[in-house]
Amino acid sequence: MNTFKKALTTQWLGHNVLYFEELESTNSYLKKLPEGEISHGLLCLVDRQTRGRGQYEKSWDSQPEKNLTFTIALKPKENGRFHIFTLVCAKAIIDELEDEYGLTPYIRWPNDICVGDKKIAGLLTESTFSGNKIDRLLVGIGLNVNQEHFHENLQDIAGSLKLLTGYELSREQLLASLLSRIEYGYGRWHKRDMTLLKEINQKIEGYGQWVTLKIGNEIRKEPAKLLGINERGQMAVINPEGEIETFSYEQIRIIAD
Repeated sequence: MNTFKKALTTQWLGHNVLYFEELESTNSYLKKLPEGEISHGLLCLVDRQTRGRGQYEKSWDSQPEKNLTFTIALKPKENGRFHIFTLVCAKAIIDELEDEYGLTPYIRWPNDICVGDKKIAGLLTESTFSGNKIDRLLVGIGLNVNQEHFHENLQDIAGSLKLLTGYELSREQLLASLLSRIEYGYGRWHKRDMTLLKEINQKIEGYGQWVTLKIGNEIRKEPAKLLGINERGQMAVINPEGEIETFSYEQIRIIAD
């Protein structure tokens, strides 16, 4: 952790750290902590996550001491637009991979990050409330860094930064740099910076294109043009009749043509 602390340049994010060699899930651990033990910007980091969760309760395959598996806890003043912040964190990862490693990642809706046809990161955002007031916002991130081998059923769809770059990376320095970008993005999200939405939309797979939509369990026969997320975090599309439709991130899947 010394390398991480020396590299950390944030004002508040990641200064309070809970580090574990092994946990079932960083998100699950922080969900169970008493309210008084959750501070804004708290980081929960683990080297071996035995029951990591992705979207729709899918498991997250991660070799011990090879990757980054962590959750940041936030205490925002408002109760909404949480999926936009998930995408802010995704954009922070994308910016890091573009700027530092020359990669061309993109967001696969709703919260996966891919390079080419390989998934290298996933995000899971959860929130708890005290009455109608937000108690904590938890953003869990799994990023494949130095892992070279995956389970047989994941070999064709999972990748890592080491496999993409050809060399081993410092997980601690990478984490410090990511937190700096996420903290900057949080400030823009909090201020409702509208240019942020445009920047995020440009990184979503299928943006500006005609795509196939899966609504619930049904695949629509007619394609729709992807307009990107709006200020509420909904995905907006134009259907063949020229009408604009919006969907929450839980409702819609995008099949890029």
